[in-house]
Amino acid sequence: MRNHLFVLAGVLAPAAVGAQVAGRVVDSVGAPVADARVQLVELGRARVTGADGRFHFTAVAPGRYTLSVARVGHAPQARRVAVPGEPLPDVVLRAVGVQLAAVQVTASPGATRADESPQPTAVVEGAELRTRQGAALAEAIELVPGVRSLSMTTGIGKPVIRGMTHYRVVTLDNGQRSETQAWGHDHSPNVETAAAERVEVIKGPASVLYGSDALGGVVNVIAPPVPDALDGTAFVRGRATTGYHTNVRGGDGTLSAEGARGGVRARGALTLRRSGAMRTPAGALDNTDARRLAAEGALGWRGTRGSVSARYAGRDERLEIFDDPAASPGYTGYQRIATHRASIDADLPLGGALAGARLQANAGYEQNLRREFAGADAAAPDLGLFVRNWTGFAHLHHAPVGPFAGTLGVSAMESRFANRGSKLLIPGSVSRTGAVYLFEQAEVGRWRASLGARFDHRTLSTDGEAGIGVPAQRRAFPALTGSAGVLYRLSTPVALVANVARGFRAPAAPDLWANGFHEGTRAFERGAPDLRVETSLNTELGARVTASSLTAELTGFVNRVDDYIYLRPFGAGGGTFDSLQVVQGDARLVGVEGRAAWRALPAVTLQLSGDWVRGQNLSADVPLTFIPPLRVVYGLRLDRAAPWRGLRALHAAASAETHARQTRLDPRDLGPPGYTLTTVGGGFTRLTPRGPVTVDLSVRNLFDVRHRSFMSRYKAFADGPGRGIVLRVGAPL
Repeated sequence: MRNHLFVLAGVLAPAAVGAQVAGRVVDSVGAPVADARVQLVELGRARVTGADGRFHFTAVAPGRYTLSVARVGHAPQARRVAVPGEPLPDVVLRAVGVQLAAVQVTASPGATRADESPQPTAVVEGAELRTRQGAALAEAIELVPGVRSLSMTTGIGKPVIRGMTHYRVVTLDNGQRSETQAWGHDHSPNVETAAAERVEVIKGPASVLYGSDALGGVVNVIAPPVPDALDGTAFVRGRATTGYHTNVRGGDGTLSAEGARGGVRARGALTLRRSGAMRTPAGALDNTDARRLAAEGALGWRGTRGSVSARYAGRDERLEIFDDPAASPGYTGYQRIATHRASIDADLPLGGALAGARLQANAGYEQNLRREFAGADAAAPDLGLFVRNWTGFAHLHHAPVGPFAGTLGVSAMESRFANRGSKLLIPGSVSRTGAVYLFEQAEVGRWRASLGARFDHRTLSTDGEAGIGVPAQRRAFPALTGSAGVLYRLSTPVALVANVARGFRAPAAPDLWANGFHEGTRAFERGAPDLRVETSLNTELGARVTASSLTAELTGFVNRVDDYIYLRPFGAGGGTFDSLQVVQGDARLVGVEGRAAWRALPAVTLQLSGDWVRGQNLSADVPLTFIPPLRVVYGLRLDRAAPWRGLRALHAAASAETHARQTRLDPRDLGPPGYTLTTVGGGFTRLTPRGPVTVDLSVRNLFDVRHRSFMSRYKAFADGPGRGIVLRVGAPL
């Protein structure tokens, strides 16, 4: 049956003929480098160099692409190549003791080396992503300097970037914008990371590329590219991964498969997560069970005239919501969340007067239904929040003009919200957005620069809802944003970076019109219908070092936000956030973040990172709420890349994260004592004829420290997780 499908696919697919991209990878003395991964990033095509260091791609559509080359123990390289074009010079890889991420595709329309992007960007991938896996997206990235998780005990975690969260952080699922009701503490991004290749994080405003809400940053969960067979024979292969976590007496499992014949290609993955009650050093927390089922699939065709692909991702979740046992004894409330996301993407080379240019177009649909039940025996949800989103963009990647290469883009989005529950929190509404933008990049000698500008026009309308006192109305929110960044390389290892960016956030329906009890957060929420557009101006300076045995980065920023929209508690809450009012005022966030990794010995790397941010409401002269306190993470890692008894990439690590007490508090907030958590772990990779087998073992909160995170919604009445042993295994099928 498998062969019959590939024969049919081969008949339907056009013949694969076209230009070739070929070259050789060598080290600093000119010797060939084998087993280097070479990728044409925009096409998602990858090859591994042979013993002679050579690689080649056939049937490459005309255009300009990023050629990324990476190998363990070497600094990655990225260069722009033209197809057709001159023969490629040798790619030289420099030996380093600290591994670096190869490329990023989120902070700019064209891929670049992650350490050469003027915008601060972090990439979590490989063993780091495997060991950080969790039920919530924020769990996978919360140790990135400048990033935290605004958590609830049920595995709900919202990314917090430089003190900003909710509608100030944009989440992307493989580049498709996700709009799944981001306002509540319990509304975690519904994007699965189990089958992801990597997660990229932009720290700081990125409204030029992503429009409203990108004041704090962007998180992009990137799926593995769907491989083709243009340079080889047809194939089908699969992989299984599984993990078990002793703290919650549960785990996860993922089955994935991919195959191709010529330019026809397909990939799919299925993930199941189940967990029981979370255990703290003081005992288990009732009503914290969770289960999730996620699926994704992609199908596409690639040839000399470009490529077309379609992708689907879905996730179904049941999450129990813990509550204060003193205030609500025996509480059994829970959520059911169903998300479906689909997109079609086309990448086409252009000719004639636009020769050398490339058109990328995308259309997407997303549907999210969140139902919140007051108890396990509830026949119907109290709140039913149903959102449908249509998104689309077109990017014209123009041919180089002097040192400049860039993109002219247009985008549009429509979002429709409807109530599906017995109670009302916000009225039904329709949001529409249109935007046009330009983003340019230039490389001149030691300089790397980026410059962008964008205009958005967003409208938000409602037919009103008499039951919560909201009349019919329509609001318009125009915004002009821009950014400029520069990186200057003082020497091969040292670079200075500067950025200035303006971001914006249009008020959302919950900000304007919420008026009722929110079952998920167990709080009464009240909006403000006269809100204005929130705008920010962020300035930052940084320095980066990328040497053979040392990588380091230090960045300081000042983000001034006008008409900052936020929640303040009101009513008789006894010091907790049980009643929340939307208000607006000017704010300022100032912070610093840094990281360093030093290869002290051939197999020993010392690691240090930290972040601190100070948020102040300038209008009310009080600290902003849920601003994370100072954190320092430190540890060491042991690595052995060469084979040892058939094993490769052996690693062991020990680290500790120290969280200070937050003493700058809103008058109604509370700051739990500081604490230190220790993690140890290790793992290895074993190569087999069918592919690699990976094993990773870690122990989190090794000493079972009793603690309460300042970033926890439940810090007033619940401890954080106690000791947990996590085992993860992956193997080819």
